[in-house]
Amino acid sequence: MTVYTTLEKHVSVMEAYFQYRAFTPSSKPAHQAPIIEGKEEEALETPVSPLIFVTFDENDPRNPQNWSKAYKTFVIGLLAFLTLSLTFASSVSSAAERGMMEEFGCSQVAATAATSMFLIGMGVGAMPMAPLSEWCSHGVMTSQAGIYGRLPVYLLTILLATVFEIACAVAPNVPALLILRFIAGVWSTTPLSNSGGSLNDVGDPVLRTIALPLFTTAGFTGPCLGPIIGGFLTENANYGWRWCYWVTAIWNAAAFLLCFFFMPETLAPALLKFKAINYRKATGEHIWRAPIEDESMRNLTIKYLQRPFKMLAIEPVVQFFVAYLLVVYIVLYGYFDAYPLIFGQHGISGGKGGLMFVPVIIGFLILLGINFVHFERYKGLAEDAKRGIERRGIHEGRVEPEERLVPLMGCAVFFPVGMFWFAWTSGLQFNFWVPMMSGLIFGIGLLSIFQGATQYMIDAYGPTAASALTALLSLRVQRLSDMLLPVWSSLPSPPCTTTWVINGPPLLQLNGLNR
Repeated sequence: MTVYTTLEKHVSVMEAYFQYRAFTPSSKPAHQAPIIEGKEEEALETPVSPLIFVTFDENDPRNPQNWSKAYKTFVIGLLAFLTLSLTFASSVSSAAERGMMEEFGCSQVAATAATSMFLIGMGVGAMPMAPLSEWCSHGVMTSQAGIYGRLPVYLLTILLATVFEIACAVAPNVPALLILRFIAGVWSTTPLSNSGGSLNDVGDPVLRTIALPLFTTAGFTGPCLGPIIGGFLTENANYGWRWCYWVTAIWNAAAFLLCFFFMPETLAPALLKFKAINYRKATGEHIWRAPIEDESMRNLTIKYLQRPFKMLAIEPVVQFFVAYLLVVYIVLYGYFDAYPLIFGQHGISGGKGGLMFVPVIIGFLILLGINFVHFERYKGLAEDAKRGIERRGIHEGRVEPEERLVPLMGCAVFFPVGMFWFAWTSGLQFNFWVPMMSGLIFGIGLLSIFQGATQYMIDAYGPTAASALTALLSLRVQRLSDMLLPVWSSLPSPPCTTTWVINGPPLLQLNGLNR
């Protein structure tokens, strides 16, 4: 058997798998042309066009918008678990720093670079990943294999992220570990850059009002779990710092298996292309086409790979939220180095030190409850818009995207307030409970900013939301990685100095960025 024959069989297996995950086509006699609603008479009486473009029928079960709420919730849960897994990987390395320093004899800055390199990799990988899922829906990258849509991108990137996390666990030296962490970061960006597009695929605006908070809560809980789980692993003599990466790899592998067996394809252009392919196979005629197949490779390349860069360059909304969320991410990942310093003064370190992040996670859950209240308000607006009632928040029969910013405007003030609280109670004259409880309102403010920005971007940019979120993710992650983690890792120990260092970001917000 030749290599070519083996490769051809492998391609056929992959094509069959992804078509099955997209939908199960209804069985039709080989000689019978499939019937498309509204197209029968046109196809029989006016055969002017040589092509018939397939669309979703009314109440078509293959259309993600028509899936049941239970199944949509299941898909959103899978996305949340995937995001929790890969964001956990971004911060768990902060718990491994001391073990790295002891084994390799490296400096604190070199150990902190393991987190920086992962975040830089996420920034680099964000730009192509979301457009790739849209690009692959046209079969440009894999036209011979017939593999299209978001699902192949999820599976490939999760698998590669798992492989490189295993490599990190057995890295022989610091340079190798840093390079491997960078590559792992490149492949771990998909949940953050693509899940917004997936949520837009399956959820109507009302459902997304509560679905996105569930997803973003998982996305921010992951980094907070890193120091907790990693801290207990590094304290245990039976495990050690390398187990931070082993646990990450195991978690990623579990996410891969769940996605492989249960995650459906959600991208409508890809599903329509599968539909056209199956019609062509069933009839033996090549007149059936998906609308997306009518574009050239050159146009698709320009359209999808340049879109995030174009948005970043000319869209003021994207530019503003990039700047705003840059500060948010600087603070969050800076806390992973600041907390051990502050609470280390109280004799709290390792796994117990990681538990200081529990109030932050509780803050996330409190905001989730607030979002249920906002859900009822937004649902009322959507019902009025559907009935054609014009009132504040509704324009031309649709709820305005700015309505997504209401929770942000009410809760974002907690972000700088929580930081001031933490900064001015970080000295030894205060019991450790006082700065620890600042995480409660800090978590509410932090997550409200990210949720509001993401919801607004999805509503404002619609089908191109994945590219907009990619532009949002890539620059902020790269910039914070380049310039901020070394600053936080070298925080001095005197309480007066740490107070003023921690005060920097909230002062920046109150100076105009939060207006």
